[in-house]
Amino acid sequence: MIEFVEVSKNYGAVPAVRAASLAVRPGELLAVLGPSGCGKTTLLRIAGGYEQPDAGLLRIGGRDVTHTGPQHRNVGMVFQNYALFPHMNASENVEFGLRMRGVAKDERRRRAAAILSLVGLDDIGHRKPAELSGGQQQRVALARALVIEPAVLLLDEPLANLDRNVRLRTRDELRALQQRLKITTILVTHDQEEALAIADRISVMDAGRIVQTGTAIDLCLRPASPFVSTFFGLPE
Repeated sequence: MIEFVEVSKNYGAVPAVRAASLAVRPGELLAVLGPSGCGKTTLLRIAGGYEQPDAGLLRIGGRDVTHTGPQHRNVGMVFQNYALFPHMNASENVEFGLRMRGVAKDERRRRAAAILSLVGLDDIGHRKPAELSGGQQQRVALARALVIEPAVLLLDEPLANLDRNVRLRTRDELRALQQRLKITTILVTHDQEEALAIADRISVMDAGRIVQTGTAIDLCLRPASPFVSTFFGLPE
């Protein structure tokens, strides 16, 4: 489980996350959904250790990791722009986290090859990011996050840069892979259709607050506020 307890984060006088409490269940894919600027990416970066909260607690597997760095949390993160190293080929990008952990070269290569095969990229390990399509880059970034065998997978709008047809196909593949690995996952998105299609539960954010968490049926049939109703295009 990953658990946020009254987590808050301000940037100067601007509140980005306000007293957010949320528990993500083991093996669950939870989508954090909301409009631009609502605080969802800040919440994800706090989960990954890339931002420190001003108040509150964060627990992963029952352990308080509020003030520990990313390298001590056993989380994998896929950024919106993928953040691949342009001078490294796909295999080297995937191996990077293992190299930072001191894994031997032969073992790094074996694990990188296995995870690239898992995401359907057996034959592109030698290519640089510039030689890959957007969908292929997204899969390399996903493989890099998964190869370290994280307890939690964090996805920051990973499909936003793909065209619609590729996005829909990759979305379904991502969900199938997450279910196969049974990895606890938080997906940040502003796309209601995406969240409704693949998430076990959805947390809706507005102005830094989590305003409702539930299944797609809960949110559509029992919206907790006019904002939730309007955000999903439902009658108030």
